[in-house]
Amino acid sequence: MKCTYFLLLLIIVSLSCENNSKEYYKLTGPTMGTTYQITLQTDIPSNIQKSIDSILVKFNYSMSSYIDSSTLSFFNSADSLFCYNSSEDPFFETVFNKSREVFEKTGGAFDPSISPLVAYYGFGYKEKKKLKSVDTLVVKKLLKLLVFDSLHLIKDNSGKICIIKPDKDVNLDFNAIAPGYAVDIISDYLRGKGIMNFMIDIGGEISALGVNADKQEWVIGINKPKEGASLSEIELPLMISNKSLATSGNYRTVYESKGQKFAHIINPFTGMSQPTDILSATVIANDCITADAYATAFMVLGLDKSLELIKQLKNIDACFIYDNEGDGVFEFKVSEGFSKYYLHNEQNN
Repeated sequence: MKCTYFLLLLIIVSLSCENNSKEYYKLTGPTMGTTYQITLQTDIPSNIQKSIDSILVKFNYSMSSYIDSSTLSFFNSADSLFCYNSSEDPFFETVFNKSREVFEKTGGAFDPSISPLVAYYGFGYKEKKKLKSVDTLVVKKLLKLLVFDSLHLIKDNSGKICIIKPDKDVNLDFNAIAPGYAVDIISDYLRGKGIMNFMIDIGGEISALGVNADKQEWVIGINKPKEGASLSEIELPLMISNKSLATSGNYRTVYESKGQKFAHIINPFTGMSQPTDILSATVIANDCITADAYATAFMVLGLDKSLELIKQLKNIDACFIYDNEGDGVFEFKVSEGFSKYYLHNEQNN
């Protein structure tokens, strides 16, 4: 028994030394119209990055609106019936079903069929043309294309998944959820490789596991929610581990025309590009696909409705930054469990 214990102790010490000998590396690259930044502890960074790039290329051929041969682009260009082979695209079904879940829980505030209105306001993928004035008749017509509740995945025995389109102009836009799922996919890949200390950032959608090079939880900053703010301007620093985080706001992708501001988050109930009273919504959840989707939904719902909804959601915390006075002094409202992520909590312990 003592020999067995001694052998086990040697194995534990050996594994510990091996793990401590691995260095932290930073991997960066382009993807999904933005960039990824990954900090991880490993001894084979070049091989890991090649695999990550390969995964993200495959993911783009599912979710990208820029790639004409992606699954999403094929759906958007289809007339009445769209089918794809699920064995060739393992991503589309998960994103669609998660979108359906968040659509229902938010009462339609999260709606991927918003795509025609996104394009109308000049935030589309094919043509980014600033709108001079809003034609309410056009908006009313485009609102009829928001039929996500009537879209369903139909599976057959051959592995095909089909969707019936009620109108050929019905288009989907998964930009408010796909980056988060890409983060989850890379997270699963790294875990599968036995890498247990990493932080993944794809365009601001983040997942963190384990500890950083200082053996502390990962420090993530919520950006200052004002137009023109640099990425280094932090309004609220947080510390997270074994969690995912996403922030949505109307302060970056925005333009002004004839005194009216237009933002990329469109209200699916009114069809209008009118920012709510939330400047930014940060969501922390167990997975990044969830955090990404709800961050956008909260921006649509506004402060009061978001605070009410967050009470009903399990394993999700949120921070809402707003400035009702318009004096540049930001105010915060957070869910009950959000304060445990504040940076000062760790420093004061």
